[in-house]
Amino acid sequence: MFYRPRFAALMFALVAPFAVAQVDSRPLTDAEKSSRLERARVLKDAANQAQKAADAELKAENEACYKKFQVSSCLEDAKRKHTTATREAKRKEQEGGEIERDVKRRDVAARDAKKAVEAPVREAKQKEQGEAYRADEAAKADQRAAKIAKKEQKAAAGRQKHAEEQVKRQKKLEAQAQKEAKAAEKRKAREAKQAAKDAAKAKAAGSTGQPVANP
Repeated sequence: MFYRPRFAALMFALVAPFAVAQVDSRPLTDAEKSSRLERARVLKDAANQAQKAADAELKAENEACYKKFQVSSCLEDAKRKHTTATREAKRKEQEGGEIERDVKRRDVAARDAKKAVEAPVREAKQKEQGEAYRADEAAKADQRAAKIAKKEQKAAAGRQKHAEEQVKRQKKLEAQAQKEAKAAEKRKAREAKQAAKDAAKAKAAGSTGQPVANP
């Protein structure tokens, strides 16, 4: 008889959470949550106080029983009263604990439901951010490639300009060399002509016996 109520209370503690979850699993408002948690606190405090009172009463009654004639009967009565009080205290404690577990279950269920609703939006946002990041990286890569190509193009233009200037300089040097060569040829021709002229004058002067005047 003593174990049967405790077994029933234990079965209720195990089964009740599932029953509550099945009967009503809607999210709690802040006011409902606060009210239920306060109810659980009050029940647990009451259970604690009741258990302390029952323990104190049992101790006092046990001490009083040893002063009576029928000690065993008195102790048994005290024990039965303590057991009844303990059961009631446990019931309140279990009720408070179940309220707290129910509030926690509903919080978890509400968070899971919110996550389930927000998951597609979050995934879409993450996908959009990923695509934007890849597009930005691609744009940056294109900019870097364009910058490198422009730099290479500028360098190639510089090399080409330098080569063209080298060709112009070389042509200028060749033209100058040709000009100097022609001038030298003209000078040599003049000098040869002058020498022939001088020789002819010297020859003419030798035949007449008169000195030859320099032109």
